[in-house]
Amino acid sequence: MLRRLQVADLALIEDLSLEFGGGMNAVTGETGAGKSLLQRALAIAVGHRVGAEVIRAGADAARVEAAFELPADDALAQRLRSIGVEAAAGCELRVRRSVARSGRGQVALNDRVVSLATLADVASALLHLQGQHESLRLAQPETHLAMLDEASGTRAELAAYRAAWAVASDLVARLEALERGAAENERRLEIARFDLDELVRAALSDPDEEAALAQERVRLRNVERLAAVAAEALERLHGGEAAALAAVESAARRLADAGAIDGALARVAEALDEAAAPLAEAVRSLQAYADALDADPERLDAIEERLALLERLRRKHRVEDAAALIARRDALAAEIARVELDAANPEGLRAELADAAERAWELAARLSAARRAGAERLEGAMERELAALGMPGARFGVRFEDLPAGAARGPAAALTRDGASLGPDGAERVEFDLAANPGEGARPLARVASGGELARIMLALRNVAGGISVPTLVFDEVDAGIGGAAAEVVGRRLRRLARATQVVCITHLAQIAAFADHHYAVEKQERGGRTRTRVVAVSGDERARELARMLGGSTTGAALEHAVAMLGAAAEAEREDASRGGGRAGGRAPARRAAASAGRRR
Repeated sequence: MLRRLQVADLALIEDLSLEFGGGMNAVTGETGAGKSLLQRALAIAVGHRVGAEVIRAGADAARVEAAFELPADDALAQRLRSIGVEAAAGCELRVRRSVARSGRGQVALNDRVVSLATLADVASALLHLQGQHESLRLAQPETHLAMLDEASGTRAELAAYRAAWAVASDLVARLEALERGAAENERRLEIARFDLDELVRAALSDPDEEAALAQERVRLRNVERLAAVAAEALERLHGGEAAALAAVESAARRLADAGAIDGALARVAEALDEAAAPLAEAVRSLQAYADALDADPERLDAIEERLALLERLRRKHRVEDAAALIARRDALAAEIARVELDAANPEGLRAELADAAERAWELAARLSAARRAGAERLEGAMERELAALGMPGARFGVRFEDLPAGAARGPAAALTRDGASLGPDGAERVEFDLAANPGEGARPLARVASGGELARIMLALRNVAGGISVPTLVFDEVDAGIGGAAAEVVGRRLRRLARATQVVCITHLAQIAAFADHHYAVEKQERGGRTRTRVVAVSGDERARELARMLGGSTTGAALEHAVAMLGAAAEAEREDASRGGGRAGGRAPARRAAASAGRRR
């Protein structure tokens, strides 16, 4: 989750440092105070493209630093380590980004410089921004199928189908390779056999061979220098009576004799005597090392040749190390054996494909049935949730379309039936439709939903179906066009959501802000002839005064009393929700059961 945000020279923000907490974080302030700048700073931190117009007047660059606590599972940490970023599950990831007037900005993850594309890829697993001008995944039809699977609980069916589809697709590729013709197939086999023979002759056995040879090469290239250093050290340690070992041994003997007069010296003599033993061992080891040093030009030449061979093979096969070359050799051997077997028994391969395709079609049908049943439940639950979120009369629909037919002939025809085909995720594509108002026809969500509606639909999906799983969600304009009781419901839903996911909500409604666990007020100041935006955490009386300002512009009298009462009511609502179910009360499973019991027909 998001822990800290530091911003410098971003538009009206001169210097800002802000700590975020878990649960629900509300950001409020007067219109024009700069609430949207926080969202802009977060957009910069997660890789959105911006221009020099965001830089504060008189500054050379805008700088944003965000600190995220990585998820407890190790998947993202492993992903980071694979690109050279030091990271561990549950530890902190620091994102630093500068946007310069010169156009030469910089991005770093835990002090390692990365590309903007890498930042965007990594940050997509940490934080999602949902604002009036952000479409994100909800407006992308290609993400709707994954959302439906999450809502319908069909992940197991999807996994089983994907495994069957992968088997059938592999068999299609093998048969297509056979049917391209014996000459082309033999040419491919000849290339594979040549590559395999080359790798076999390389006699690869030790995955760490290249590193060991490189180390030995360095030693052999520097034999003379190493010998000189060893000789100098031996001279100083053991070269004569003034050498270190002899001096320690002599001092130990003389002090031992003097110890008969003063016992304190005896103890020093014992210490020196104990020090002389490991020093003598070091001298023996150094002498053995010096004796073993040998400037062997033939061995050095052999190492150079071997390393050159390994490098050539790595470049040819586009792999990183000897271990990958060994894996490539074994994969080639398996591929050749498989192709030779296929060529000897094409009819057996066709029968195998027929069985695999039949299995894939069977699992696709089960998956489709489960998805359609889940879609029916989701539609009912979403419409009730949207009504509570200030969109009464809105109709939410899930539209299914068969994947277009594929090849009519050849092996791939096994994956096409009755004008439809199979794909990696099933036999259909899915898109969410919305009729935002009564009397309107349902149209694709991305075309008809406004920014505020998208934010509320995302909030509804998160509450009834789980939506998209990320540690931090940022909502801007989720309160667009609502107020009163609907705003209170939105506040409750946001806080319920925040039990499982950190929520940052930029809002102008006190009814929503009252439900926050942490509250930040944005204000604009003028100092030294310059305007600046600052953000402060408010609590207690300060928070009540901020809510009173949002309610009526006054921070005294009736408005303040109303704000205090609102905070009390929000706290009481929290206790009621907790007593009903503890965790995500009224969340995913209850919504599904309610939708199912309604018996709604699609």
